Amino acid sequence: MAIRALNSSLIFDRRILLGLAACVILAFTFAFLYSPDLRPSADWIPPLTSKPAPFFAAPPKNPADPNIVTLDYLAIKPNVSDKVRFYWNIPYAASAAGKNRFRGPQPVNRTYGLGRNEEPLVWSGELGMCPRIQKIDATLRNREDVAGEDVLGINTRITEDCLSLNVFTPVDAEAGDDLPVLVNIPGGGFHLPGRSNGGEMVEKSRRARGVNGKLDKGIVVVTMYYRNGIYGFLSGEEIAKDGDYNMGLRDQRAALEWVQKYIRYFGGNPDHVVTMGTSAGGASVLLQLTANEGDHHYAVPGTGRKQLFHGAIAQSPASPTFFTPPQAEKFWNEVASGLNCTDITCVRSSTPGDLYYENYPMNFPDRGTPPRWMWAPTTEPKGGMFTEPAPAAIMGGRYAKVPTIIGFTSNEGTDQVKKTTDSEGEFKSYLKDHYPLLTDNDLTLLAKTYPNDRHWPDSGKYWDAVAKAQGDIRYICPTYLVSNAMSTHNPSTVPTYQYQWDVMWGVDIENGYGTKHAGTVGQVMVRRQNEISDYFISFVKYLDPNVERTSGTPEWEKLDDRKRRMFFTNIKEGGKRGDGTNMLGKMRMWMQGVDEKREQSCGVVKSLMERLQMSGVEALKID
Repeated sequence: MAIRALNSSLIFDRRILLGLAACVILAFTFAFLYSPDLRPSADWIPPLTSKPAPFFAAPPKNPADPNIVTLDYLAIKPNVSDKVRFYWNIPYAASAAGKNRFRGPQPVNRTYGLGRNEEPLVWSGELGMCPRIQKIDATLRNREDVAGEDVLGINTRITEDCLSLNVFTPVDAEAGDDLPVLVNIPGGGFHLPGRSNGGEMVEKSRRARGVNGKLDKGIVVVTMYYRNGIYGFLSGEEIAKDGDYNMGLRDQRAALEWVQKYIRYFGGNPDHVVTMGTSAGGASVLLQLTANEGDHHYAVPGTGRKQLFHGAIAQSPASPTFFTPPQAEKFWNEVASGLNCTDITCVRSSTPGDLYYENYPMNFPDRGTPPRWMWAPTTEPKGGMFTEPAPAAIMGGRYAKVPTIIGFTSNEGTDQVKKTTDSEGEFKSYLKDHYPLLTDNDLTLLAKTYPNDRHWPDSGKYWDAVAKAQGDIRYICPTYLVSNAMSTHNPSTVPTYQYQWDVMWGVDIENGYGTKHAGTVGQVMVRRQNEISDYFISFVKYLDPNVERTSGTPEWEKLDDRKRRMFFTNIKEGGKRGDGTNMLGKMRMWMQGVDEKREQSCGVVKSLMERLQMSGVEALKID
């Protein structure tokens, strides 16, 4: 069969058609790209998540000592036990002294242990703590305890050059192991530089046979220092114009950013970080959840926006009163006048000793006695990092939606209030000192809500009432309300777990103290295995408290509209606070149903939140 040659005119016609089609496509493409209404955006691109993790190449080990960790600004040699490596006092920011006072943390501006003839850092045994609150009585204060600016913070006891953290790892952790990370934010009422040793928690997190049947090395723990008192929370118009509010909370944020940058070198996983704190540390955990209106991401160069943390544990979190602008100005003026200053430049130029002398608790305007834990955050203007108290933000749904464990003890207020409170008048005065915006009607309502049911030994007649009121106001009710709110606002895949700790030790069952404030911390951070720490360690590893819970303990149900919480107690069945020590027994726990009495009392606290300065606290307006 003969093959007919192609018609040249047909080829020509097809070329013309193809050319015309190409012109049409190009014209449409240019119109699409350059029309303001048609130009494509990047909104359709899925957000960059923390998975898959960026490539990490473990650095070669130091031939002199394989335990030495070398970063781009620091080399450090740990203390080593048979189970844990202790990397103490790693600077995560520059000194907060001098020109850096009342500013957010500044980048580290020097190297440590690097360079020719320099040895890696070795812990000297000094604490390098941020300055703590001094006494109200000026005759009991001093200028000598704080180090001068010429002394390196890691080589002294108390210093403004205190922004350091500690890393505790399993003794066999390797760079790139990607072990779960717990970042513990110490408490101390925003007055004291809490220092916590994470080594014992690292020890008890290890499993010879993990859930996958293989060795589970456990977790990496990070603890930190952050600024307290006037160093971390002084505010006012002068600072607003040339500085930052809430420096202590910003320090914590910088430490979390450091973890994202460097924790892999210690064997930790930056894509699996759980924050934890107790009391003011618990308050800090909640405030970090609500910072930037709940945006808990951090821009990592070459990687994108990553979560700073992926879960949170708040034990007995405090709910501090955010300062109003007049209150903040009163505290600023008190510090400035004590230094014979009128402006921020003068205050920044004061000697470390003179500024330290002004670091003490101050009373609110028109009150004569300072609150027990007076220093607290100040509302930042819109666009700031901390623009509202945590309870208000969480109840409004403005927080980072991550799995959480949140809880309280049964008697948070007994060791936090004035035990000599002897009358209803003293009851009201004590609360007014702490919450100066409360009205007379508010105080009458609180006296009715918290009657004095019992006169305990060695106490004032109204200790029972004021302990219940302050325990609910500062600790229990905000904790109860925010965890319940999380169970409502969280997606169904993001659980929150609530607990109540009703464990009493020795004579505390009979002397009225009961279950004191923050009673769980002594169980969680210590070496001894126990039920609540097993739940917590399981949560740190799996964001689920049940995976590695103690054998025979109940499943911890996630919080929902039934408001069931895990209830821990060592009081024998039928026993109660006020009984003898013979009613103390073995730890028991179960899922407890809703507490109707607490629902009512926390409803009262919720109705007062604006005047308790836990909601709706306005920011300073600057012209």
